[in-house]
Amino acid sequence: MEINNLIFTFSGIRGITGKDLNFKTSKKIAIAFGEWFNGDNKKIIIGRDTRPSGETLEKGIVEGLISTGFNVVNVGVCPTPIIIHAKNKLKIPAGIIITGSHNPQEWNGLKLLSSKTYLHNEDLKLISRMLKDIDLKTYNFTKRNLKKNISKFNPIPDYIQALFNDLNTESIRKNNNLRVVVDTGAGAGKYATPQMLEGMGCEVKVINNDLTKNKQFPRAIEPIQNNLKDLIMEVWQGKCDVGFAHDCDADRLAIIGESGICYPEDIGLALITEYQLKNYENKIEDVIFITNLASSLMFDVIAEKYGARVIRTPIGEIFLVEKMYNLIEENISKKSFIFGGEGSCGGIMFPSFNNTRDGIFAAAKIVEILVDSGEKISKLVSQLPKFFSYRERIKIATKDVKLIIERIKQELIDEGEFVNQIGYDLRFGKGKEWFVLIHPSNTEPIIRVISEAKSDSLARIYCESTAELIKLVISDLK
Repeated sequence: MEINNLIFTFSGIRGITGKDLNFKTSKKIAIAFGEWFNGDNKKIIIGRDTRPSGETLEKGIVEGLISTGFNVVNVGVCPTPIIIHAKNKLKIPAGIIITGSHNPQEWNGLKLLSSKTYLHNEDLKLISRMLKDIDLKTYNFTKRNLKKNISKFNPIPDYIQALFNDLNTESIRKNNNLRVVVDTGAGAGKYATPQMLEGMGCEVKVINNDLTKNKQFPRAIEPIQNNLKDLIMEVWQGKCDVGFAHDCDADRLAIIGESGICYPEDIGLALITEYQLKNYENKIEDVIFITNLASSLMFDVIAEKYGARVIRTPIGEIFLVEKMYNLIEENISKKSFIFGGEGSCGGIMFPSFNNTRDGIFAAAKIVEILVDSGEKISKLVSQLPKFFSYRERIKIATKDVKLIIERIKQELIDEGEFVNQIGYDLRFGKGKEWFVLIHPSNTEPIIRVISEAKSDSLARIYCESTAELIKLVISDLK
């Protein structure tokens, strides 16, 4: 049965389109979500990225939601950050976003939203169990319901205006002579990022903006260096100041410098962090930066420089969002500023503007920094703390992850390491000098090892030696 092949994670549900995720399964998921939802206000916002398969899934979602009594606000093709911004501004208690995010075109997915953020794993597990018992014949749906219970709305203009209001846009426009190339990858960001940048006074060139004639994406969707050769060449040959690229739903941002360098994902977030902390130094009582266990030590070094605090969460946007909500409620009487992001994606999270990973807002902040500083992005990057990183993947077949992590933790403790455990993640190291993260994947039977240090050789040694330890533990359990 196709629902057995769906992947359920903190960021939603994923599957191969037309096979695991199709009209029927999407309708069942929407019905299960409708039965799970226990609020009095059965209003929901839905939207999708530009994947052609999204049209079929949208029909199933709409029918499933309406048959369970929802009134649906359909924003159509729209970036994920903008859908969530609209949801929060309009105080809509639920949402479903149809997006495969950075995954290849044959995949698609559903991001399920409750009042504050994405559903937790326990809620997703419950919905997964409910799917097997849903009989579509028992849920009535008519075209009359479709007209009565669905409304359409374009939130993009309101989002862009809200973004302009959040920045000193008039000053930026007055001093902006940046030449920018945007590789939208034909994703949903095409309807917002170029328009936003032009509104900020940039001279904008857009590439890879449309699907091919046979409805294929013009480049591989994930915005990483190997997939951004067109953008790199356009920035370098055109002597442009910066290049930006998104994934399919624009919650991620990749940055190309003026010399054609594709910067690591955490560089954009680090530039924004440095800029914000510098501006808030001695002006705010308490500044708190939230990031996850895998993000660079750069953030700790930058925070210490300006007297800010760093709080790390488990890997997954949901944990950052919840931590930010809780801290805002705790610090409501204090003059505090709370922001953050995940170094692995480049999308900044400013709860004062949009409490979600936002690649569009991140691009706007980078433009603000470049205009305000008058510097080339390469110079700004050269002034950031320098760290080197290594990664390894270790297959674990179907072994007990809990037992493996327990054994690894004990081995590390026996070797004299102080190990911090959050969930199944293990992190150890030495202050702001180096760290190693052991992270079992939520979606694949693998363990990821991420290391970082001030020297390239040490980062490699820490990563490789930890990987060998993990392999020994797995071998002993056979």
